[in-house]
Amino acid sequence: MTSADRRPAPSGLVWFDQPAPPRRTEQLSRERIVAAAMDMADREASGEFTMRALAAGLGVRSPMALYRYVGSKDGLLDLMSDQVYGQFGVARGEGWRPALRALGRTGWDAVQRHPWFARLAFSRPPLGPNALDLYESALTELDPLGLDAATRMRCVDTVLGQVFGSGLALLEERTMRARVGLSTDEELGQAAAPYLERIAAAGRHPHFTRWVNDPERHAPGPQPFDQVLEWLLDGLESVISRGDRPPA
Repeated sequence: MTSADRRPAPSGLVWFDQPAPPRRTEQLSRERIVAAAMDMADREASGEFTMRALAAGLGVRSPMALYRYVGSKDGLLDLMSDQVYGQFGVARGEGWRPALRALGRTGWDAVQRHPWFARLAFSRPPLGPNALDLYESALTELDPLGLDAATRMRCVDTVLGQVFGSGLALLEERTMRARVGLSTDEELGQAAAPYLERIAAAGRHPHFTRWVNDPERHAPGPQPFDQVLEWLLDGLESVISRGDRPPA
């Protein structure tokens, strides 16, 4: 059986490809390909890249040389995603709330480093070794609460959902700013000013206009992720203390 025979379907998960990738060479290895792809995605506002550009960056003439190590582009995305899951962490032995707080904070830090990961989190199943270890650690810290398995998983997914959603918003904003060429809030404000003036003149949205004209409207700044995370944990604590089961 050749390496091509072992290659998973284009939409398959790299974790289903049991045979190990070819032996690393001076130029190529699975680890080097993943690291180069992550660096390329980090540098692009949209997080997008092509296998052809990646191959050129690694000094090989054809993307086919990369497929021998990662199976397909989907396989490479699985590997990249799992590398980011490895940057999440869970506090151990301090109780469920510090555990989930650490999960949220480390996840947000990781997503800010790699905004493209948020898109993958919604499109690629978390079945890699780092993702599985992360879930296992988080679920273990919830085990003493005596919750059923489904409720424990929903508690974990509530926090991760906030991380992924915030990361996706960050990615879309980065992509928009790069597309329209307005990189700062000041530039965005100047571009929107004529439109906001027309809204105010029309008089149909007085409360919105009052907010726009309030010089303190952004104080104390955008709602920090940590504050939203604490609100989520407060909600979960209420559910846990009542012994409720969150709705499916």
